[in-house]
Amino acid sequence: MREAEAKIRVDCSRFDELRGVLRGKGYRLEGRVREDDVYYQHPCRDLMRSDEALRLRYSGGRMVLSYKGPRSGGRLKVREELEARVEGPLGLILERLGFRESVRVGKSREVYRGDRVKVFLDTVDGVGCFIEVESLTGDPMHVSEALKELGLDKEEVVYDSYAEIVARSLSLSDSDRSHTGD
Repeated sequence: MREAEAKIRVDCSRFDELRGVLRGKGYRLEGRVREDDVYYQHPCRDLMRSDEALRLRYSGGRMVLSYKGPRSGGRLKVREELEARVEGPLGLILERLGFRESVRVGKSREVYRGDRVKVFLDTVDGVGCFIEVESLTGDPMHVSEALKELGLDKEEVVYDSYAEIVARSLSLSDSDRSHTGD
């Protein structure tokens, strides 16, 4: 499966306005969820350096293991994504196999569905608010069209993943503490 998406950082106060735009354009609210993602580092290679990701997502009592391949170029994020629902102590199994936790990302998410895209209003713990648009078919053109339809500027697209944003935020926090003597 190919994933095509774009995310834009927004001020959290814009969510009410964005909800109104989504409703006015015929998007349906599918629900509100809490997602807690744990990203793992491979024991023999640097997944961040190879632009890949191994993620275990906990949401609504379910777990989903995802592999994300390297991104293709361009303003939108297009990459291979493979997912499988899993049960049991998978995190512990991964650790026993030498994988180590690299970063945790927690977010509250509102999910809206249009004809060809899903739109997420995400509040990511410790880093802020984002609107994410994801094609239901993997076609990046659907993402571009939805951004335009929703009045969002394609030039404001954030290319980094939430894992990269959170990791950078954590490293900046560690750097701040080391400069203050904490």
